[in-house]
Amino acid sequence: MSRLIQFVVAGRLRAPLDAAGAEFESRIARMSNFRVDEVAAEPVQRGVDQVFRKEGDRMRARITDGAHVVAMDVTGRVPASSEALAAWLGRRLEDSRPTTFLIGGAIGLDPALVAVAQERMSLGPLTLPHQLARVVLAEQVYRALAELPRHPYPWAGRGRQ
Repeated sequence: MSRLIQFVVAGRLRAPLDAAGAEFESRIARMSNFRVDEVAAEPVQRGVDQVFRKEGDRMRARITDGAHVVAMDVTGRVPASSEALAAWLGRRLEDSRPTTFLIGGAIGLDPALVAVAQERMSLGPLTLPHQLARVVLAEQVYRALAELPRHPYPWAGRGRQ
């Protein structure tokens, strides 16, 4: 089985995104060694500093030892295309270390976690709710895995959406 791909996320997926997230995450799990670690989201009303500190501590504790950590952050590198992300993931899976993606909660990812990550990646310049970002990332990771062994992606060849 391939190297571990891990998502460490603040909060659970809720309707209406939970079904889509579960679908893509189960597809990833059928194709690779995959794990999602959800940590409790901190109520935003407690203030930005406390939210970042508490969610950050919880997330830090769930990162797989020795992992290559990728902080999903608006300041990160945007993959040029789904194909480019697939090529990047293929290189990551050749490494002996697990790959851990961090997705923060409602106000984003703890800046202290972003600072210690080996990479920062963005899904693009648009602001996405964190739960939607998780679904989009899961879909793109699934698409990348499907492309690597040349499996036909169900929507391949029908144009970009």
